[in-house]
Amino acid sequence: MTVLFALAILSILIGLGYYVYLLVTPKKNTIKKETQCEEDPSIAILIPARNESLVIEGLLNSIEKQTVDIPSSHVYVIVESLDDPTVEIVKKHHMQYFVRKKLHLKTKGYALAELIEELENQKKYYDAYFIFDADNVLDKDFIKYMLEDYQDGYAVSTGYRTFKNTDHYFPISAGLTFFMINEIRNRSALKKHGNLILSGTGYYIHGKYIKEWKTFPFHSLTEDYESSLYYALHGISTHYQDKAIFYDEQPDNYRKSITQRSRWIKGYLQNWLAYRPMIKQKRKENPINPRSLLEMQIGITPALYIVFGLLLLIVLVLLSTGITSSLQLAIYLLFFFGIIYLSLVLLTAILLWMVAKQIKISPRVYFATLLYHPIFLISYLHAFVIAIAKKDLGWDTITHTEKKISD
Repeated sequence: MTVLFALAILSILIGLGYYVYLLVTPKKNTIKKETQCEEDPSIAILIPARNESLVIEGLLNSIEKQTVDIPSSHVYVIVESLDDPTVEIVKKHHMQYFVRKKLHLKTKGYALAELIEELENQKKYYDAYFIFDADNVLDKDFIKYMLEDYQDGYAVSTGYRTFKNTDHYFPISAGLTFFMINEIRNRSALKKHGNLILSGTGYYIHGKYIKEWKTFPFHSLTEDYESSLYYALHGISTHYQDKAIFYDEQPDNYRKSITQRSRWIKGYLQNWLAYRPMIKQKRKENPINPRSLLEMQIGITPALYIVFGLLLLIVLVLLSTGITSSLQLAIYLLFFFGIIYLSLVLLTAILLWMVAKQIKISPRVYFATLLYHPIFLISYLHAFVIAIAKKDLGWDTITHTEKKISD
């Protein structure tokens, strides 16, 4: 028992030690920006959109309302069948649709690759390729601000992802994950000129790289994270443009959310394990972005150590207290859960305070989110177990609904 207690404490200390090491490591990165950036770049917009007829028009309308003129022929919507009602909506907007042929390749990355390979066959090239999900809606100045990053030489830049709907606690709880990635992790990386972690869509890629690849080379369950590792490994510059706002729909129930998050976790682990040896080797070669590579190599290791140590510690405390009844066990479990829950309530309150600078949330939804979001965070353990146990996780369809952006 003593050995296990020591193991639990050691695990927690190792996890905290990783974070302390990152804090005291002073190394910054050197940004290698692109030198060929057109003043008036040609833009392509790529939209994977299988069975998205309920939401696609909101995105297409927002593209047409951009303060930067985008020819409708430069907007490509990827579908899987001509029978998809999405096709008629795309035609109505005089935009391009592309019907996939390799439907056995089932990830968003493969859908993008198939379109880009077709554009390569047609010798169609663009200076910047923007990628969106069909449920996104863009602020009218989104492209304008993103092009500032392009003209400043950034090879990849992502916009500010915010909530499409703010009248219910569940989508807000789900959306706070992306808020933490961008406003906490990515903003911190910018201060050290570091590489970002892309989350979802709402970003562009400099045309130079698409032309080199002749495809979209990221095909995993989480092509966004896979590409983030690639950019860090190769010292490709990334940026976060918080003035470029776009709205995103989040799952509105637990079943959809757990399906989505299980896929993310599995994709994350697969990519991290695949890239970790390459990143470890790259760090030995005096790279221009040592800090970014260190962070990418460590990944979620500290969090895993801390969670494992805390869970083991709770189990050991329960075993050592001489519990004699189920009531006594329930009391102890409620005590430990209460401490964790209240800590996460505090974290949620901080996040909602930060979010309130950009969006309005009613008092009713605020308090519902404050109470539910800690449970949402704890449920990542459920998603983690599914990701590890289920071998056949794939690019499952997440059904979207027609939602208006809340004021």
